[in-house]
Amino acid sequence: HIVPLRVRDGDPRRAMAACEALLERGIFVQGIRPPTVPPGSSRLRFALMATHTRAQLDRALDALDELRDHFA
Repeated sequence: HIVPLRVRDGDPRRAMAACEALLERGIFVQGIRPPTVPPGSSRLRFALMATHTRAQLDRALDALDELRDHFA
């Protein structure tokens, strides 16, 4: 299941910075930016699977919470 999370202002630089910051924390997420999506709609794309554990999901949510002010 794909879960998109739009970054503030749809800024592609912000999306890629958030992607890198999450990867540094062990969270694999893809930054999606133009031309894949329309200008102003850059986002992070999470691919959730049934095999993810609650602990893994909690870790991802904690990382998002930690970085929220930087890109949300």
